[in-house]
Amino acid sequence: MSERYDNRFLDILGDFNFEVLENSKYSIYALSKNLKFIYFNPAWFDFADKNGFDKVASKNMILGTPFLKSIKGVRLRLYFYNNYKKVLKTGKAWHHDYECSSKTEFRFFHQTAYPLKNQEGILVIHTEMFKLPMDNMNREAFKAIEQRYLNADGQIIQCSNCRHTQRADKPEHWDWVPDWVEKLPFNHKLDICPTCEHLYL
Repeated sequence: MSERYDNRFLDILGDFNFEVLENSKYSIYALSKNLKFIYFNPAWFDFADKNGFDKVASKNMILGTPFLKSIKGVRLRLYFYNNYKKVLKTGKAWHHDYECSSKTEFRFFHQTAYPLKNQEGILVIHTEMFKLPMDNMNREAFKAIEQRYLNADGQIIQCSNCRHTQRADKPEHWDWVPDWVEKLPFNHKLDICPTCEHLYL
């Protein structure tokens, strides 16, 4: 077993070209039938480094660990679990669009989950559709003032898609807080804001 893939992955790769996956500029990983990581391409590690994955997050995304362990938030776990299992059951690819912006760039991605040979696993490809400087997005930036966003449970809620933060006193309002996009506070919790609900139905 290497640090990026194991023999199970090579055995069920089927018609996919390993060299193409390895040389892709897009982040790609594969999961076993029981939804454990069995492959990461080099671009996945590049993406993780550039986006400041912390050491805790990295430990949750290594070979052999359950995919769901890497997902924060009950709703998100259930969403991905149901759709990945559907790929394994039906043998049909599943598509999902999502935002994954940084502090300085608006970025929009398309995820495709393909069934592998004999539906013994899933290959997941994240394609960057486009990106724009955040200054072009006309988003009002708010300061990371904990008192404004700390809810009654002592948590700061951020949308896992658009990465806006929910106000504590006006929960219907979600603000763009660039400092928390760059680095989440330790007491954060991820959810889906009303604007992004349609992407996770």
